[in-house]
Amino acid sequence: MGETPRVVTKLVGILLAWLPGLSSRFVLLVAGLFLALSVVMIMVASYLDLRDEEQRAVSDAKAIGATVSRLAVPHLTNHHYLILEQELESIAASGVVEFAQVYDPARTVTIDSDPDTSYFDETENHALVREVLDTGHDQLRQTRERVEIALPVRDMVSGDMLGTALVSVKRMPVNGMLLSIWGRNIVITLVLLVFCVPVTIHFAENFVRPINALTQAAHTVSSGNFDAPFPVDRKDEIGVLARAYRDMVATIRNNMARIHELAYVDPVTRLPNRESFRQHFNANMEGAGGKPNRVCVLFIDLDRFKRVNDSYGHDHGDALLKEVATRLQRLLDTRARDGAAGKESVDRKPAFAPLVARLGGDEFAVVLPAEMPMEDLRLFAEQLVQCVEQPLEISGLTMAVGASIGVSVYPDDGEDYTAILKNADIAMYAAKRTGGNRACFYQEIESDSHAHERIRLEAELKIALLRDEITIVFQPKIDCTSMSVVGAEVLARWNHPDRGLLSPGCFIDVAEESGLITRLGERVLDLACRQGRVWLDAGQRMPLAVNVSIRQIEQPGFTTRVLETLDFTGFPAELLQLEVTETVAMADPEQVSEATGPLLKAGITFAIDDFGTGYSSLAHLQRLPFNTFKIDQSFVSGLAGDHHSRSIVKTILAMAKSLRYEVVAEGVETIDQQAFLMENGCTTAQGFLFARPMPADRFEAWAAAFTRPQGAQADPASPDRNSASGCAA
Repeated sequence: MGETPRVVTKLVGILLAWLPGLSSRFVLLVAGLFLALSVVMIMVASYLDLRDEEQRAVSDAKAIGATVSRLAVPHLTNHHYLILEQELESIAASGVVEFAQVYDPARTVTIDSDPDTSYFDETENHALVREVLDTGHDQLRQTRERVEIALPVRDMVSGDMLGTALVSVKRMPVNGMLLSIWGRNIVITLVLLVFCVPVTIHFAENFVRPINALTQAAHTVSSGNFDAPFPVDRKDEIGVLARAYRDMVATIRNNMARIHELAYVDPVTRLPNRESFRQHFNANMEGAGGKPNRVCVLFIDLDRFKRVNDSYGHDHGDALLKEVATRLQRLLDTRARDGAAGKESVDRKPAFAPLVARLGGDEFAVVLPAEMPMEDLRLFAEQLVQCVEQPLEISGLTMAVGASIGVSVYPDDGEDYTAILKNADIAMYAAKRTGGNRACFYQEIESDSHAHERIRLEAELKIALLRDEITIVFQPKIDCTSMSVVGAEVLARWNHPDRGLLSPGCFIDVAEESGLITRLGERVLDLACRQGRVWLDAGQRMPLAVNVSIRQIEQPGFTTRVLETLDFTGFPAELLQLEVTETVAMADPEQVSEATGPLLKAGITFAIDDFGTGYSSLAHLQRLPFNTFKIDQSFVSGLAGDHHSRSIVKTILAMAKSLRYEVVAEGVETIDQQAFLMENGCTTAQGFLFARPMPADRFEAWAAAFTRPQGAQADPASPDRNSASGCAA
């Protein structure tokens, strides 16, 4: 029995697969239901008709029996048996009545419709006749072949029973009756089916038509066309479904537009973003026929943007980026309209449309066909520089930034997008190293081995900061009068796993360019304060000087981080001195003063490093919180034979004395240099004459055993010189 449902399910599945259309399934379903209902109707109608036939046979028998009973009354009263016999024979001759008889109990005479018998014949009374004589009521008996009924014959006036009447009516055979009934009902069903099938098909088509329209719209949407019309004018459930589907598609369309915007449009400038730029470049690398297009990429980095962003806030920075983006797009549109440098033929169509994009931060890029001569590319790059460097009006403030541009050309400078963009970036950094606000072509810079080294060094420096490979050394400061150790300058070293201990000359420039100088400076300050606290706990009070980069001062929260480092390590603020180069101090005196003011109040002192190499203003010096000058070692090294250096050093010492500044001379390497400095009032000196930079443990031992050097001379060619830019430590 369990196999039957599975077979039915399988047959239904096969049928649905054979009839995939909704309209065909609907018509088939209605036809199947109609046929099933027809079969049920035929069965029920056949049963009811059979019952009606049976009831009709009984009714006919009763009617004929009543007729015979009424006919028999006068004949039994007058004993006219012969006439009654003739009438019974006439009734039986109609074919409906099988036989009829009347029994007269008074004379025990039976009159029947059989011509072969006579009322004089003695016959046994029928069982129903006897029951009527006994009960005086009608008696009925039915069999498959006939219906027999016996009724009393009563006097019409007195009501006395005169006799009995018996009638037997033949019944139609059941099989014949059913065939007749079924034939009639089947004909009716076929007539109805002929009428209903076209109506059903028409209704199915009208019902499925909006569903088909909705399905077609769904297919159109699935192919990517979200503007497909929907049959939403209906008021029924299909209309509700269509409106809901339309609203859903509208939401999807809006979401897709938003996703596309987030994926390919820069939110600040509304220019294409890095991914859109990459796809545009890759799509135009090859022209018709698979021949490579010459493609030029100009990598643009804004100069001095970070200073604007940090000084005036990100809102002003974003407004500046928008204005720069507008200028770049306008220049590109003008070039596309007028032709590069006015030399392109009007009839010549460019290989592809130029594109300007924002890659992130303050970096932009332009991609355009490189079909024009190199001179025209150079001219366009210079136009970009001039376009950016023009002053900008942002919220009533006049701002100015520059643009360092690196240019690389496909396929000359690289075989894919990654190589071209990397080389344009390298060329941009080359432009920055030469002062910025200019364009530099990758083909014209040095061998890219130096650039590759810079990139590799930057990646390794990031790992070094994570792995604590940065360490510090200490170069002592000596009081020129008492010849005692009065402090130390903290210098960074990189304990490189492959190249050994590296001095700052190997990695400071990379740290500055990549922005890692902030993390590097924080690491050096933390290590210095920790070591200073260790010495303080051991009873050795050692003032320490730590160099600070302009990137650190520009970084929001610089003051807070310095104070937090002191608080966390427990190193006293009055023992910490921060050194800022003269160039940095004079570049933005107001910002330096704002950043160092709270630190000065906390007790931290400040020194101007490399004093004499920049362009200091006495007015600015009076406002800045410095109390120490550090004479640059280039002047100290020239004291022996350069009278200009001697004059400059004397001037610095005299100015420091008048301003009550402390003075530290860097790079002291000879007794003569020391003597000159002491004669002219220099208070503190540091250099290889006294000691090279050394780790903390060696510094402790050296300071404990330090005595005045007697004619010692340092090796000027040593890579450990303060002024050395070599990588050996």
